[in-house]
Amino acid sequence: ANFGVTVSLLIFSGIAGIFKEVNISTLNLPDKFEPTMKLSDGTVRPWVINPLGMEKDFPVWGIFFAAFPAMGLCILGFLDQNLTTLLINRKANCLKKPPAYHLDLLVCGVFIYPLCGILGLPFTHAATIRSLTNLMSLTDYKEVVHHDDEQATQTTIKVVDAVAEQRVSHFVIHVMIGLSVFLAPVMKLLPLAACYGVFLYMGVSSMSGNPFFDRVSLWLIWETEKYPAFAFIRGVDFNKLHLYTLIQVVCFAILLVMTRVDAVAAYFPFFL
Repeated sequence: ANFGVTVSLLIFSGIAGIFKEVNISTLNLPDKFEPTMKLSDGTVRPWVINPLGMEKDFPVWGIFFAAFPAMGLCILGFLDQNLTTLLINRKANCLKKPPAYHLDLLVCGVFIYPLCGILGLPFTHAATIRSLTNLMSLTDYKEVVHHDDEQATQTTIKVVDAVAEQRVSHFVIHVMIGLSVFLAPVMKLLPLAACYGVFLYMGVSSMSGNPFFDRVSLWLIWETEKYPAFAFIRGVDFNKLHLYTLIQVVCFAILLVMTRVDAVAAYFPFFL
């Protein structure tokens, strides 16, 4: 089961290779390992970005104007990094090693972000879905029956039994991500549909045990006495609970729209 995603990618890539007469969209990757930006004369831009301008002088006012979108990027990076770390290190995951919030941001600010700026690369942040999926793969779960005496109900809840805390899997994952830039001829064979399926699986699998989705699921249960014995509903007024969930759903819908509309996409970090 731990290699289900890898096996599914290999199987569907093989099926796509067998039926070559079928027009199947695959990953679109460049043939060479080089910057994708082209200058006006058709040549590829240098690896190192000239802060004074690539083909003409960069205006002084542009430096100060760039501070505004940079502020949004700073907010996004700070929130994404810390929210991911908070989700990973919450008490329910039963991790023993302490977190390092400030150290993570120090490494990003001193090493990663300057390097991305010098080379003109996209700024990287903590990958929430991938981080949660990796944590789940290292976790052993057990089922616990929780009894609610007030409502005379019982709910089977999956809780953490043990976590294999180590740094090997994280290191290997990122080494393989780095090596993937040299595997373009092979990765071009991957069908887009199979990749989308992997992303969908990672997203859906990380929803398990998320209180937000658990609270949304309560909307499908009409009789409150039949609610599962979740810990977050103890001593809480159900009307206020559903109102809070509704506000979260509305905010989530607004965020989704903002990511789809180019005119307002730049304001996404400020809405967060």
